[in-house]
Amino acid sequence: MPKSSPGKPGDNPNVDISALRLAINEIDEKIMDLINRRLLLAQQIGAVKKQGGIQITDRKREKEIIERLLQKNDGPLGDDGLRHIFAAIIAQGRNVQKTDRKPK
Repeated sequence: MPKSSPGKPGDNPNVDISALRLAINEIDEKIMDLINRRLLLAQQIGAVKKQGGIQITDRKREKEIIERLLQKNDGPLGDDGLRHIFAAIIAQGRNVQKTDRKPK
């Protein structure tokens, strides 16, 4: 990613759209890597749950995750968007906990 962030739209008229898109691509790849790391951890948790006879779905924990993130979120992502994104990530975490294979 470029050393200086692009800032708000319109802040720098010299930044062209291709540079902004390149920065987005780099961020997307980092997000994907982080999600995959999270899912690998969820898979490990699934193995521990399986050994302990613990149910995969833990709605209380899922709610705690969302509430903690809502408290930390200072936008521009809105609460509904945050809930939607993390509901999908958490659902994928449950999916990998149900299997013994790596997420794909």
